[in-house]
Amino acid sequence: MERRQVYDIPVPRLEVTEHQAAIYCCGYCRATTTATFPDGVNAHVQYGKRIRAAAVYCNVQQLIPEDRVCQLLRDLFGATSLCAASVTNWVNGTARTLGGVVEHILARLNEGGVRHLDETGLRVAGKLHWLHSISDLAFTHYRISAKRGAVPSFLTGGTIVHDHWKSYYAHMSGVDAHALCGAHHLRELKAIEEIEKEPWACAMSVLRNSANQLKCAAQGRGETELPTSVHHGILTKYMAILTEGLAFHERQDPLARRTGARGRKARRPGHNLLVRLRDYRDDVLRFLTDFTVPFTNNQAERDLRMMKLRMKISGTFRTLEGAQVFADIRSVISTVRKHGGNILETLTLSPQQIIAGL
Repeated sequence: MERRQVYDIPVPRLEVTEHQAAIYCCGYCRATTTATFPDGVNAHVQYGKRIRAAAVYCNVQQLIPEDRVCQLLRDLFGATSLCAASVTNWVNGTARTLGGVVEHILARLNEGGVRHLDETGLRVAGKLHWLHSISDLAFTHYRISAKRGAVPSFLTGGTIVHDHWKSYYAHMSGVDAHALCGAHHLRELKAIEEIEKEPWACAMSVLRNSANQLKCAAQGRGETELPTSVHHGILTKYMAILTEGLAFHERQDPLARRTGARGRKARRPGHNLLVRLRDYRDDVLRFLTDFTVPFTNNQAERDLRMMKLRMKISGTFRTLEGAQVFADIRSVISTVRKHGGNILETLTLSPQQIIAGL
């Protein structure tokens, strides 16, 4: 016997459920009593929670514009009366419903541990705004602000990983420690090595990569810290390279200043990086002293990637409220995804059910 199998999907169609509320009339007083309809059944004819969740999923998760969401649902399920305004209302309603879940996510992120912070620009109502993210391995929170410096100063305890934006140091005194992204440093060192031709940059890159490999190897063996001799050796080489680099810049001719210019003397990019690596040495090497701290801030950059894609597709948000609605729903979607949940199914659940699964 020869067998062949074909996997396919059934012909999609809308399923209509009719709810009937019985009306009884009292035989004595002639008063009528009408049974109640289930929660959410408010109109004579309406779309159900699953197709509403599908519309929100397509718009917010898959980044499909509202009018194309309507076209997709009409073609797939025969939702011929669906319009873009309905999709917008469903998205806004979902954001209001998920408000408690967003607060729960933010509360969990404020419990301490290692949090990754980053920010990126976006256009809202024709003006530049900033999307701030807080994330870890299990939770993600997005927030829209008109100012880049409006960092989440309410965070307390634990360690925050970032790319050395000065506002994190200026306004986040409640955290226990800072850690700087090693990937940012490696990119800067590569530019200084290839463009500025400064010899110390290559040695620093090799040392940073070697230190990270030693840490990863130690973690693979189940260790929680590097041997004292190894850590001391890395620190000694680190300071020696800084000394070599600073001496290199001391030998260079000073940069020309404009006539009447005030303030400190301008420094070359390599000199600025050397000073930063020296003054923030503990934060630069935090990943060696605390194995829970990663070498890079890639977690935050991964969490921002889809938000940047949304900006490439639509270019801008028309209102600040609409931008925050999108950010709130994406906070829940990203968090549920990290917990291995099904996004489409999650959008049909109550806030209490979602929180229970996090």
